[in-house]
Amino acid sequence: MRLRKTALAALLILSGASAAGSQTVVDGSEAGVGAEATRTALSLIERQMRDPEAKVAGLRIGRAGALCGTVDLRNRMGAYTGSRPFVADLSEPFLGRLPEGPELRSPGSVGAFRAMERAKALFEANCTAG
Repeated sequence: MRLRKTALAALLILSGASAAGSQTVVDGSEAGVGAEATRTALSLIERQMRDPEAKVAGLRIGRAGALCGTVDLRNRMGAYTGSRPFVADLSEPFLGRLPEGPELRSPGSVGAFRAMERAKALFEANCTAG
C-alpha cells in the first residue's frame, strides 16, 4: 500500500511538472493570429531560445506577413529577464529576438550576426509603426 502511494505521488509530481513546463501566450493574443501560427511560433521559440517556459504576448501579423510579438525568457538562475520583441517568418521557418546590449556589440559568430541582421530587417519591415 505504501509503495502504491509513493508511486502515485511521484506520478502526480511528474505530471504537474510537465503541465507547468510549457510555453504560454499570456495575453490571449493567439486568437488574432490563429492556432497554427501560434503553434509554429511556440515551437520555434522553444527550439531556438531553449526555454520551455517562455511567456509570449502581443502576437500579431505584421505589415509584410511575418509574426510579431514579445517573449520573456528565463536566465540561468531561473528568473524572467523581461519581455523583448521578436519576429518570425513562419514560411522559412525563422525566428529572431531583437538584439540588445552585448549582442549588438559582439555577436557570438558570423551565423549569429547574420541572424541578428535578418531579425532586425524583418522587424523593421513588419513590426514597427509606419
